[in-house]
Amino acid sequence: YNTLDIIVWMIENEKQSEAVKAVTALARFFRISLSRGKSIISVRDELEHVRNYLTIQHMRFKNRFTYTIEADDEVLELASLKLILQPLVENAIYHGMEFMDGDGEIWIRAFREGEDLYMTVSDNGLGMTEEQAERILHDTSHVRNVNERIKLYFGKEYGLTIQSELDVGTMVTIHLRAVPYERVEKGEELHDK
Repeated sequence: YNTLDIIVWMIENEKQSEAVKAVTALARFFRISLSRGKSIISVRDELEHVRNYLTIQHMRFKNRFTYTIEADDEVLELASLKLILQPLVENAIYHGMEFMDGDGEIWIRAFREGEDLYMTVSDNGLGMTEEQAERILHDTSHVRNVNERIKLYFGKEYGLTIQSELDVGTMVTIHLRAVPYERVEKGEELHDK
């Protein structure tokens, strides 16, 4: 709703090209959010989803932060759970970037190491203590939800880890098994039985 309000404001203020950019990002965001009810999508689509989310938030927060998304080509056609990056990026924006004034940075990386797929969300925000990081992992509903969904689909040894340092920033790492997306489309399981 906030985004729709901003789009209306852009149109009223004759900022047509910005309105087009916002509507396009919102439409793509919803298309991947729904993705015909599928829980598993490609890393390419998961990164595209978070890119659209960041485009919208960047407009909303009046350029309070910048962001970079980097992915090795070889990971784009691997399988990802749908909507696991966006809650982590949302956390980085609302908690890490709260008091940043144009100097906030968010980096998203996706890479493979052997049989493992990693996606990281890093920020240079406020950071937190080990206890706070632990609390976010187990008490913050949308972060806990992501962690539990990963373990459910991929197995107990996968999931999220949070590294943080006060006044330096935070890095959340998503650890998945590297499974080609085409295998999932053929109905194969994500973890070994």
